[in-house]
Amino acid sequence: MARNASQKKESVFSRMISVVGGREEESEKAERGGAGEGAESATTLLRNEHDEVRQLFKEFENASENARSSRKRIIDEVSQKLEVHAEIEEKIFYPACRQLKDEDARKMVGESLEEHAIVKRLIQELSGLEPSDERFEAKATVLKESVEHHADEEEKDLFPEAERELGDDRLEELGARMAELKRRLTSGAGAEGARRGRSGSSGARGKSSSSARRSGQSNRGASPARPPRGGRPASGSSSGSRSGSSGSTKKS
Repeated sequence: MARNASQKKESVFSRMISVVGGREEESEKAERGGAGEGAESATTLLRNEHDEVRQLFKEFENASENARSSRKRIIDEVSQKLEVHAEIEEKIFYPACRQLKDEDARKMVGESLEEHAIVKRLIQELSGLEPSDERFEAKATVLKESVEHHADEEEKDLFPEAERELGDDRLEELGARMAELKRRLTSGAGAEGARRGRSGSSGARGKSSSSARRSGQSNRGASPARPPRGGRPASGSSSGSRSGSSGSTKKS
């Protein structure tokens, strides 16, 4: 009986250790970014995003030049996707690539950051242009060429080296973190746009109200017209009226 009791205790302790150990493994996975089996790798995620933007640029090219609202909508969608894409690359993927042994790959990270700066500037300029503006078409074309060149170079040179040196597990971990950051950025994009719209509207109302107040203050501060010297009124009709009245009094 003593032996059975001892075996039962060992069995209970074994189950406790197994449960605790399993929890620790889950915790470690969460800390590494939640990468699980079958997670999309970082390079696969980025390639897919490149393809999505390429497809949108094709739609832009195929859209009639008269369909200005459609062309503007496509560029706005491209811009939003590129902003999120650049953020997850700069925050997660590029720092990992800076640790690669291949010198050319590390240099390419610096070049990619410079290309991102150019793309961000074009996006900002396009956001302030109407599709009827001749500069809109020119800047949209430069944006397309810049993005496609950037994507082609990454897929040809940087991604293969990252895949070779980092390996599947590390790339899946990075991919899970990037997907989570993308989810947060994308879910906040609509609210941010609405906030910008409200801010612009309230700013316009504020300017209008301020202008009205300044106009009112200016009118209140204006000096009244002074009468001519000698106290005589400027109006000839009024003077003539008094003169006529005086003349009739003398005759009487």
